[in-house]
Amino acid sequence: MNTNPAGGVRKGKVQRCERHHAHLTPEQLAESAARFPAGHQAQVVFLLARHNNSAPLLAVFLGASARAVRRHARRGFLPPGPRLRRALWRRVLDLVCPGCLADRAVEEARQSERDARRAARRPVRGRAPDH
Repeated sequence: MNTNPAGGVRKGKVQRCERHHAHLTPEQLAESAARFPAGHQAQVVFLLARHNNSAPLLAVFLGASARAVRRHARRGFLPPGPRLRRALWRRVLDLVCPGCLADRAVEEARQSERDARRAARRPVRGRAPDH
């Protein structure tokens, strides 16, 4: 008897964000699971696409060498080790989780508001401030 859900995701392997899992709706959880790439090679390729195919940049984020990132992207002989798998999982989940995306959008909006306030307070070069 097969108790695994359809779609190839095993029961114990459902990808979920520890920070947001309790607050997400079932639709958001399904969306996150559908967008999460299956397999380590697919995750590396997904991250490379998000970082403009820059293996050295992705290597910095993952704590690995650029050579290892390229090797795993084209299905190297050995699978990534446990440390690299956890880094891949965290990085991909941060880009796929609806809660993380919403948090990032809120933070970017706050940062743009701060930048606008700073620019408004700063006097324009070459002109004296109006009194």
